[in-house]
Amino acid sequence: MPLLRQLVETLAQFRAHHRRRLPFLTAAVERRRPRIAAEDYAARHTIEHTLDRKADLRRLAPLRLEAAERYAQLLQFELTGLREVVAALETTAGGRDLQECLAEAREEIARLEIEVEWCDELRARWPTVPLH
Repeated sequence: MPLLRQLVETLAQFRAHHRRRLPFLTAAVERRRPRIAAEDYAARHTIEHTLDRKADLRRLAPLRLEAAERYAQLLQFELTGLREVVAALETTAGGRDLQECLAEAREEIARLEIEVEWCDELRARWPTVPLH
């Protein structure tokens, strides 16, 4: 019996040793952790860059027609995306958290619509240049 027990312990150590060393035996999330971290970093960087650009365009919109046009375009992209998210969420079953999320999204849509109207008013102030 002691020989059998020692053999089982040896096999368990051998299996545990390889499990730690072989990447294909680790859990899927553990294998993807570096990739997930890189994707998270890239997404955060992209979001921060977009928000900075949007803030710059909002600041320049009253001063330059190109900025007002680009700002209006970004607002329309954001508004369209948010409306699509709300439409998708409305078809899902959910509780109080979902309803709160939908309410917040609708408030954001209303805020974006106000921004779009403001931007349209800015663009309307600029004189139109006739094409030759």
